[in-house]
Amino acid sequence: MNPIKLSCYVARNLKYSGKVIWRSFLGECHSWRAKANDLRCDRNLGIRTVGGSESKNSLGSEGDGIKYLGQDYASLESMIDHLGLGAEDVFLDLGCGKGRVICRVGMEPIKKSVGVELREDLVDIANDNATLLKGRKTEVEVVRGDACDYDFSDVTVVFMYEPFGWKTLRRVLANIEESVRSNPRRVRVLFSRTEQFGVVLDMCDWLVPVGAIGHTGILEWKTSEL
Repeated sequence: MNPIKLSCYVARNLKYSGKVIWRSFLGECHSWRAKANDLRCDRNLGIRTVGGSESKNSLGSEGDGIKYLGQDYASLESMIDHLGLGAEDVFLDLGCGKGRVICRVGMEPIKKSVGVELREDLVDIANDNATLLKGRKTEVEVVRGDACDYDFSDVTVVFMYEPFGWKTLRRVLANIEESVRSNPRRVRVLFSRTEQFGVVLDMCDWLVPVGAIGHTGILEWKTSEL
């Protein structure tokens, strides 16, 4: 290869490699900042939710459980500000894991904050966190069970951080729809990390897409007129 061409080739590759390394460094810095913020928020609430889980959620009736991860506090705060929860709201987190979301929502003056989780170990942790929560303003309840079996009759906000696959999601959405037909009310459905499953919610003719909540990665749908 011509020495001039070779030097240009090497220079281009070094420039590209430098960009990749820099982006990776910035990503790691963002990750550490987010984790530090999560730890600080945990301390303020008196709970312990930082850290994921190496094993999958219990598979449930459809066998499509997904490894537990928690919503970051920064996105959670933006979501709560956006929702403007009121005294009649019942907030439900499906696949609540260690209970971070329901504990934070439990700081709002609403009717109830509920989490549903299949894994017994995570249910125990979530219950401990609900007990330890400082400054709670409403009841925080943790239910061990399958999301498909939950009674949605009084729920007004449903939150999901990609807790299961599309088979379970379709059954859950059908149950929510039936509950709205039986007890007409406004229900908002929030789904975080929607890359794979947003289309499933878009196909529900009883839901109207509202859009993204800021830069949180959380998308919102609401009930249409039934």
